[in-house]
Amino acid sequence: MKFGGSALGLSAVGIVVLLAIIAVPVLLLFGAAKFSVWTLGWMPDLIGIAALVSLALVPLAIIPAMRGVASSLLGFASLLFGVSLWLYSLASTYIEWGMLGVILGVLLAGIGVVFTGVLAALFSASWGVLGNIAALLALTIATRFAASFLRASALRETLRKRVQENPSEAIIDQPDPGDHR
Repeated sequence: MKFGGSALGLSAVGIVVLLAIIAVPVLLLFGAAKFSVWTLGWMPDLIGIAALVSLALVPLAIIPAMRGVASSLLGFASLLFGVSLWLYSLASTYIEWGMLGVILGVLLAGIGVVFTGVLAALFSASWGVLGNIAALLALTIATRFAASFLRASALRETLRKRVQENPSEAIIDQPDPGDHR
């Protein structure tokens, strides 16, 4: 089967396909920017609820049997804080620098939007925005660290219980330094 078409026609099809490939991410960025500005109205409530739940998990984490549950919930809260940080930074960048700032931020490995949000807040002297970004970053890192710590503690507790319930029959001793067999 032979495909017949002029070079001009194939070039036009190629340009249309290329423009479609470029248009999809740009439209997604515009949508994400508009969505992030829309979330500014209810994002503080969500962050406040997540922070209260995280604080309520502290007494739960004291109980060794509940550390795994607390770890999972703190991990989810960390994810929520991280997404809120990204959306807040995206909105800040979009409001201050427009779509060019958003594109530059996304080109910096996607997370660069946080960096461009910080820069936009610094250059526009929006100290409240800068403080919010810093607080969200601190909450994200702190809850992620706490979740990792509790997960490791829960795994140690599980391993300790398994060893107590199923002791090994093998006895491993260290060789005597004077024993040269």
